[in-house]
This record gives sequence, C-alpha cells and structure tokens, in this order.
Amino acid sequence: MADSKLTTTRPPYVAGMLAWLIPGAGHWYLGMKARGVILLVTVTALFWTGVAVGGVRSTVDPDRNMHWFMGEVCTGGNTLVALGLNKMMNWPPTGNEKRSFLKSRDIGVVYAGVAGLLNLLAIFDAIVRSVSGDTREEEDEEGDEEATA
Repeated sequence: MADSKLTTTRPPYVAGMLAWLIPGAGHWYLGMKARGVILLVTVTALFWTGVAVGGVRSTVDPDRNMHWFMGEVCTGGNTLVALGLNKMMNWPPTGNEKRSFLKSRDIGVVYAGVAGLLNLLAIFDAIVRSVSGDTREEEDEEGDEEATA
C-alpha cells in the first residue's frame, strides 16, 4: 500500500458537534468505534462521579461556579441533563449557597470540570482527524508497522 491513511469525506463540523453532544460520538462517526466507546465511558463516568460526589445542586451551577461550569459545558449532553435536573428541583434557600463548607462539593466540581476539559480535547481530536482524514485506530497503525518490517 502506497498510502496507508484512510481518507474520509465526513464534514469536521459534524464530527465536532457530535463529539460535544455525546462524548465519543465524533470518533464513532469517523469510524473509530473503540476510541469512541472509551471516550464515552471515561468522560461520562468522570462527569457523573463528580456530580455524585458534589451533588447536582452545587456541581452544575452556572451562578456559583461560572468558570468551572464553562468547562463542564464541554461534556455537552451530560451537562444539559445535570443542569436540567438542577433547575427542576425546588431547592429551599439555606442562606449559604455561595460558600462550600464541604470539600466534597469542591471535588465534585473539579471532577465534572476536568471531564469537560478532557472532552474538549476529544472534540479537537475528532475535528483534526476529520480534516486530515486520519481515522485509523491505534491497533491498525501497529499492525501496519509490523507488516512492513
């Protein structure tokens, strides 16, 4: 084979939007199913672990954690679901909503924010792979090197 790269005609904006909406969906769309599943499981588990540790009220809250919320938004559908749950609940005011007394709340926010930033890298990767046409899985690259040796 002269050119071992697989070419694709899939639009990068579709790969990027899918990768944002559902973590790993952009890679799945490009034909990298194993990478897509790994990203889906990793980002989703990290995000919802953060929500479980910190609670949906304090973890996904654009009013109190705007900077972290911007990172969380990168998980797309996960954040939309968690924000919807947060807004649906009728939380009684406690008077100390601005301050976190439990470190688990802070840890939950960090987990969810890091999940978003990890998915942001995956979004960029899906877009770049769509533009460059490199949609090979890592196992294929190793197999190609062994076959040429």
